[in-house]
Amino acid sequence: MLVTLFSIIYYKQAATVAAAALIFTVLFTLGVLAGFSATLTLPGIAGILLTIGMSVDANVLIYERIREELATGKTIKASIDSGFKRANSAIIDSNLTTFLTGIILYQFGTGPVQGFALTLMIGIAASLFSALVIARFVFDVMTSKNLSVNIG
Repeated sequence: MLVTLFSIIYYKQAATVAAAALIFTVLFTLGVLAGFSATLTLPGIAGILLTIGMSVDANVLIYERIREELATGKTIKASIDSGFKRANSAIIDSNLTTFLTGIILYQFGTGPVQGFALTLMIGIAASLFSALVIARFVFDVMTSKNLSVNIG
């Protein structure tokens, strides 16, 4: 909660897009867990918290890249396109590494460790989708409707 509040203060309007994507990530994760009739335990909650951290990290990477592009004098649309493109590799790399760690934990862990790993893997997939697809879609809609986009 504090991280989201700080992000909104620091990144202004763009952080509200990130907060909405973060809410989607958590709801999607909980929805998939409910679909499996999984019980949310303390390790599962820890997996969701780590997912939130990874999601915030992805948004920070994207916004900092967009800021760098804006500093070079590009338009907001070009900066968003380039920012997402340049942040893609770092986001996918960190999330893929975490996902592979989740697979290993699930394979070799027992009970609570498997619950943590499963929740983490579901959350990482949801986080990737929300950061790279949903947030990008919202920014594209905002720029196509000539709404102001404030990255802080």
